[in-house]
Amino acid sequence: MSMKYINKVKVAIVACGALAATACTDYLDYNQVPQSTDPTADKTLWENIAENENLTDFAAVLKRLGYDKVLDASRTYTVWAPQNGSFSVEELALMDSTKVERQFLKNAIADYAHRETDINDTVVYMLNGKLVKFSNKNSSKLAFDGKELIPNETNPATFNYPSTNGLLYIASSPATFRYNGYEYLRESEDMPNMMAAYVAHYESRVLDEANSVKGAIIDGVQHYDDSVIIVSNILTDRMLRAQLNNEDSLYTVLIPTDTAWNRAYAEIASYYNYVEKIPYQDLSHKDVGLNPGAEWNSKIKNLINIMDASKGKMEVVLAAAPIGAEIQETGAYWADSIAKRLLTNDLVFSEKSGKHNGKFMTGQSFKESDSICSTTGNWLSNLVVLDELTEEVIQLSNGHARMINGFPFDPEETYAPVIKSRNVGRVVTATGYKTTDESIDRSLLDPSMCVLDDEKETALRYVKTNVPETSTALSELNFYLDGVLSTTYDVSLVMVPACIENPEMPEADRKPYSIFVDINYADYVNGELKLVTGRFNGEKVVPALNEKGNANTSGLRSLKAFTGVAKEKVDTVKLGRITFPVCYAGTDAKPNIKVMYPFNLKMDKSCERNLRIANVILEPVVEDEKE
Repeated sequence: MSMKYINKVKVAIVACGALAATACTDYLDYNQVPQSTDPTADKTLWENIAENENLTDFAAVLKRLGYDKVLDASRTYTVWAPQNGSFSVEELALMDSTKVERQFLKNAIADYAHRETDINDTVVYMLNGKLVKFSNKNSSKLAFDGKELIPNETNPATFNYPSTNGLLYIASSPATFRYNGYEYLRESEDMPNMMAAYVAHYESRVLDEANSVKGAIIDGVQHYDDSVIIVSNILTDRMLRAQLNNEDSLYTVLIPTDTAWNRAYAEIASYYNYVEKIPYQDLSHKDVGLNPGAEWNSKIKNLINIMDASKGKMEVVLAAAPIGAEIQETGAYWADSIAKRLLTNDLVFSEKSGKHNGKFMTGQSFKESDSICSTTGNWLSNLVVLDELTEEVIQLSNGHARMINGFPFDPEETYAPVIKSRNVGRVVTATGYKTTDESIDRSLLDPSMCVLDDEKETALRYVKTNVPETSTALSELNFYLDGVLSTTYDVSLVMVPACIENPEMPEADRKPYSIFVDINYADYVNGELKLVTGRFNGEKVVPALNEKGNANTSGLRSLKAFTGVAKEKVDTVKLGRITFPVCYAGTDAKPNIKVMYPFNLKMDKSCERNLRIANVILEPVVEDEKE
């Protein structure tokens, strides 16, 4: 998005597209005033306005801002002049002259001669860039922006007053000035401070020297009589992918009140609790969890097979806050930046996406089954709540703004998504066998074994170890968990049966899995952030260390493996609940999960030998469930 503002009007530039939008008439027709015997036809627009007793208020505003000269020149214009008493001259006198010029005068004047006799209603491109409807043509109800126009006093069969340099219409009231989406965010006095400040932070204003009119050089500095400023905004242009300043577009912008903003910000930021240095385990390190019971007391190594947290330890150091940033503490800066980004990520919607977003345009209420898509490409539901939270709908020149008193969307759809991982960081097998990525098209899946709930999933995908069934070797899979937030998750594992690859497999050959699942992550031990390891027991994580930092052998020895899993069909194994005190999202640091066989399974042929895992799933626990 780029915008140009001209400080003083000397030349009005009209885009060819806007000209074409006004009517299907030749270009010359717009620059020629129709011949007329009307007594006003030999006078300029300014002369006709100044001499009309019903336009003295409008004439006074024109003269105060120098537009008497503009409308007395030879350039062709059309003016829709509001009659006396339809606006307050006193109020306009108290306003900034630039604002009066753009929101009042330029909203009443357009380039070229716009005739009332055109066949169709037209949309007029005004001097301030706004598009205004010129309607009910060829009827007694001629209107501009829905305001009735007053017939010509000397020729009531027509409405316009032909002039030497254009056409004059008298309107019952001024055309309403409406901000476009970007102008409302940046200029409206009704705009909440919190979001306005955030949008302003990303705005850039640069002088367009090539299109500005140079004036005098004073003290060696070039001054400009007419300066053109190019305004751009990285947030709206690139991050939100919305051309909110484009008058030809249609958007709905959701704007949280300051109370709603602060409440949502605090909630989102709690999921993004960063620390300057985040420890994690690098699974490319060859010593990580190599042999069952490695570096454990020989007496218990046959009972406990758990990865050593100290092996492959790495540390990610977050980039420091830039000089001049409002927040300088590194972790707090990251949390603040990401929380605000996620808060605004799904607040803009294109109304031109009629199939899904059309109710923003029509003002219809949403239903439970409705879904919408933001300009960032995110699909959202919970729209009945959006309607309930909407305090006011504001008409914009290119869509609508909705003032909302709460954050309307589900955390899972916005700032706290469900995490699904098949990101194998490491595979360990005693015989050196690796893994393969497998895929079965959903049309080929036996519904008795697996039904894909997600319509977007075209196939069942899983990762598989490749240990020969005749081998006594045991394998383990280590998965990185990407995008983990500082919150509580319910963790589960999706296991795939061997028979899914051969639905004709005899019953006797169908075997379940027997597995332990460990997790390695950063947690606080005696107030110090360390890498720790624990094992899931179906409800929670049992730490591998006790409160004194010693091996928790008794707690681990009593844990039972997850058995009887995924013999006949795809099974989701509920591993347990875990709370991560620090956030990893957006960094290279990751927790990891280890899936392995019990050590004493080596000689046991009753369990499936190869691991087949479709997903490790982390579902955020909402606040009321945590309590």
